Amino acid sequence: MSYVPRSMKVVSIFAVDSLHAGSGVKNGKDSNMSYLRYWKLPRSPFSISPTGKGVFTGGTIEEALARSDFLVTQEKRLGLVIGPSGVGKSTFLQHFAKFRNARQPSEKLAVVDLRCADRETVPARILSGLSGLQDEPNTMMQDCWSKIHDHLFAQSAIGHRTVLLLDNVGANDEVYQAISQLWCSPIRWSMLLTLDDESLVGMPRWVLDHSDLKIELPSWDLGQTADYFEFAFRQVGVDDGFFNGQAITRVQEMGDGIPRKIVQIAELALVAGAVRHASKVTSELVDQVCDEFTVSVGVKNSPFWEPQTLNAG
Repeated sequence: MSYVPRSMKVVSIFAVDSLHAGSGVKNGKDSNMSYLRYWKLPRSPFSISPTGKGVFTGGTIEEALARSDFLVTQEKRLGLVIGPSGVGKSTFLQHFAKFRNARQPSEKLAVVDLRCADRETVPARILSGLSGLQDEPNTMMQDCWSKIHDHLFAQSAIGHRTVLLLDNVGANDEVYQAISQLWCSPIRWSMLLTLDDESLVGMPRWVLDHSDLKIELPSWDLGQTADYFEFAFRQVGVDDGFFNGQAITRVQEMGDGIPRKIVQIAELALVAGAVRHASKVTSELVDQVCDEFTVSVGVKNSPFWEPQTLNAG
């Protein structure tokens, strides 16, 4: 395999669960009419289908997967997935886990969410991710670490390699202390961490120094957003989406190119379009949606979809 540089910029990958925003739009005699029925959609175009499909992999995401694959295949220790909140880092980890598991059944890939983790919960969450079982609530932290190391050694003994995909690491010192405990283990393992751009400032120097691969997931440009809309509607059998070009441009602008915001604005625009009996979502409708969900007290505060109030990756 050819040499892969230590840093690169790749296009985001993004998918979300249905927001269920269209539970019902009151409209005269039919108070149970949903926005999906109005647009004649089988489901939200911005959700993952029941078959698990619906993950947008536009742009150069295949290259990103290949480079992450390189890190694991070459038994490198540490990779960093960096990008703003809402850009799709969590989805990237989930997709990479499925991508790798489909090809390498002898590997154990564990996705572990470390959002709001502390000294006590870090080992418990890692153990749960590795074993698939919840540990007893009163299990001592040291016992968790012992079980983690036993699990890693057991997997190694049967020829299985462990890949830890640690999500929402942030600038949490206790998480990095936990990582340092794993770092000295002699067994074969790899690790990918996701963190926001701001968290790089608080990251211990040793983590940066030992990073073998850095993947930056930037916000989308207009072309990526337009490709996503085409992809999303194609997934629900619609050749011509309900957003005109100006509306897509406005969604891109109002969402700052952040996939999570783009999805939320787009879904709300479909709901608003159904209420207004629109034939298309226009840029004016997008502006109205964003304005209605902005709290104004003297000056405009942050919209409701700011990252701190959301759970999407």
